[in-house]
Amino acid sequence: MKKNLKIIFVATIAICSFTGLILFSFFIFPLLNQDGSNTGRPNLLSEAHNISLTVEYVNYPTEYWENFSLYEYNTAVLDALEEKCEVELSFFSNGALVVSINGVFGDWVYYVNGLFAGVGAADYYLNHGDNIHWKRVNV
Repeated sequence: MKKNLKIIFVATIAICSFTGLILFSFFIFPLLNQDGSNTGRPNLLSEAHNISLTVEYVNYPTEYWENFSLYEYNTAVLDALEEKCEVELSFFSNGALVVSINGVFGDWVYYVNGLFAGVGAADYYLNHGDNIHWKRVNV
Protein backbone atom coordinates (compact mmCIF):
# COMPACT_ATOMS: atom_id res chain seq x y z
CA MET A 1 0.00 0.00 0.00
CA LYS A 2 2.84 2.37 0.91
CA LYS A 3 4.54 1.66 -2.41
CA ASN A 4 1.36 2.49 -4.36
CA LEU A 5 1.04 5.83 -2.49
CA LYS A 6 4.61 6.73 -3.44
CA ILE A 7 3.94 5.95 -7.10
CA ILE A 8 0.74 8.00 -7.07
CA PHE A 9 2.53 10.88 -5.33
CA VAL A 10 5.43 10.89 -7.84
CA ALA A 11 3.05 10.63 -10.80
CA THR A 12 0.96 13.54 -9.46
CA ILE A 13 4.07 15.72 -9.08
CA ALA A 14 5.22 14.83 -12.61
CA ILE A 15 1.81 15.65 -14.11
CA CYS A 16 1.63 18.97 -12.23
CA SER A 17 5.16 19.91 -13.33
CA PHE A 18 4.42 19.10 -16.97
CA THR A 19 1.12 21.02 -16.83
CA GLY A 20 2.89 24.03 -15.27
CA LEU A 21 5.51 23.99 -18.02
CA ILE A 22 2.84 23.90 -20.73
CA LEU A 23 0.86 26.72 -19.09
CA PHE A 24 3.99 28.85 -18.70
CA SER A 25 5.08 28.42 -22.32
CA PHE A 26 1.66 29.19 -23.78
CA PHE A 27 0.36 31.87 -21.44
CA ILE A 28 3.08 33.47 -19.30
CA PHE A 29 6.05 33.58 -21.71
CA PRO A 30 4.17 35.54 -24.41
CA LEU A 31 3.31 38.17 -21.79
CA LEU A 32 7.01 38.54 -20.95
CA ASN A 33 7.95 38.80 -24.64
CA GLN A 34 5.44 41.38 -25.85
CA ASP A 35 7.59 42.92 -28.60
CA GLY A 36 6.44 40.13 -30.94
CA SER A 37 9.86 38.66 -31.64
CA ASN A 38 10.92 35.12 -30.89
CA THR A 39 14.42 36.13 -29.86
CA GLY A 40 13.84 38.97 -27.43
CA ARG A 41 15.58 41.39 -29.82
CA PRO A 42 13.66 44.38 -31.15
CA ASN A 43 11.53 44.01 -34.25
CA LEU A 44 12.92 45.24 -37.55
CA LEU A 45 12.03 48.91 -37.96
CA SER A 46 11.67 50.52 -41.38
CA GLU A 47 13.62 53.54 -40.08
CA ALA A 48 15.92 54.22 -37.14
CA HIS A 49 16.73 57.81 -36.17
CA ASN A 50 19.24 59.52 -33.89
CA ILE A 51 21.80 56.71 -34.24
CA SER A 52 25.37 57.20 -32.98
CA LEU A 53 28.36 55.19 -34.17
CA THR A 54 31.85 55.00 -32.68
CA VAL A 55 34.74 53.08 -34.23
CA GLU A 56 37.65 52.61 -31.83
CA TYR A 57 40.94 51.57 -33.43
CA VAL A 58 44.04 50.47 -31.51
CA ASN A 59 46.68 52.73 -33.11
CA TYR A 60 44.48 55.28 -34.89
CA PRO A 61 42.18 58.06 -33.69
CA THR A 62 38.67 57.03 -32.72
CA GLU A 63 35.96 58.08 -35.19
CA TYR A 64 32.46 59.29 -34.25
CA TRP A 65 29.22 59.85 -36.15
CA GLU A 66 26.19 61.20 -34.33
CA ASN A 67 22.52 61.77 -35.02
CA PHE A 68 22.19 59.98 -38.34
CA SER A 69 19.28 57.93 -39.64
CA LEU A 70 18.84 54.63 -41.45
CA TYR A 71 16.00 53.98 -43.90
CA GLU A 72 14.25 51.34 -46.03
CA TYR A 73 14.52 48.54 -43.45
CA ASN A 74 18.33 48.79 -43.50
CA THR A 75 18.38 49.23 -39.74
CA ALA A 76 20.79 46.55 -38.53
CA VAL A 77 24.11 47.31 -36.83
CA LEU A 78 25.96 46.21 -39.97
CA ASP A 79 23.86 48.60 -42.08
CA ALA A 80 24.89 51.51 -39.84
CA LEU A 81 28.56 50.55 -40.10
CA GLU A 82 28.40 50.21 -43.89
CA GLU A 83 26.63 53.59 -44.10
CA LYS A 84 29.61 55.41 -42.57
CA CYS A 85 32.64 53.17 -43.18
CA GLU A 86 34.32 50.97 -45.75
CA VAL A 87 33.77 47.42 -44.48
CA GLU A 88 35.24 44.08 -45.51
CA LEU A 89 33.47 40.88 -44.50
CA SER A 90 34.31 37.19 -44.38
CA PHE A 91 31.33 34.98 -45.07
CA PHE A 92 30.65 31.73 -43.26
CA SER A 93 27.77 29.27 -43.36
CA ASN A 94 26.09 30.96 -40.38
CA GLY A 95 26.70 34.60 -41.34
CA ALA A 96 29.33 37.26 -41.97
CA LEU A 97 32.22 38.47 -39.83
CA VAL A 98 33.64 42.01 -40.00
CA VAL A 99 37.37 41.68 -40.69
CA SER A 100 38.22 45.25 -41.72
CA ILE A 101 36.82 48.70 -41.01
CA ASN A 102 38.22 51.56 -43.12
CA GLY A 103 41.17 49.38 -44.12
CA VAL A 104 42.10 48.41 -40.56
CA PHE A 105 42.12 44.63 -40.25
CA GLY A 106 41.64 42.87 -36.96
CA ASP A 107 39.21 41.24 -34.62
CA TRP A 108 36.21 43.53 -34.25
CA VAL A 109 33.47 43.39 -31.62
CA TYR A 110 30.52 45.71 -31.16
CA TYR A 111 28.34 46.93 -28.34
CA VAL A 112 24.90 48.55 -28.45
CA ASN A 113 24.14 51.04 -25.68
CA GLY A 114 27.18 49.77 -23.78
CA LEU A 115 26.15 46.11 -23.82
CA PHE A 116 27.79 43.29 -25.77
CA ALA A 117 25.17 42.23 -28.30
CA GLY A 118 25.99 38.54 -28.63
CA VAL A 119 24.58 38.18 -32.16
CA GLY A 120 25.92 38.96 -35.60
CA ALA A 121 25.85 42.60 -36.68
CA ALA A 122 23.48 41.81 -39.55
CA ASP A 123 21.00 40.26 -37.12
CA TYR A 124 20.83 43.00 -34.47
CA TYR A 125 18.16 45.55 -35.41
CA LEU A 126 18.44 49.06 -34.05
CA ASN A 127 15.91 51.21 -32.24
CA HIS A 128 15.73 55.00 -32.32
CA GLY A 129 18.58 56.56 -30.32
CA ASP A 130 20.82 53.50 -30.15
CA ASN A 131 24.54 54.00 -29.64
CA ILE A 132 26.81 51.54 -31.49
CA HIS A 133 30.45 51.11 -30.48
CA TRP A 134 32.81 49.03 -32.63
CA LYS A 135 36.12 48.16 -31.03
CA ARG A 136 39.20 46.45 -32.42
CA VAL A 137 40.50 43.99 -29.86
CA ASN A 138 43.95 42.54 -29.55
CA VAL A 139 44.15 38.78 -29.50
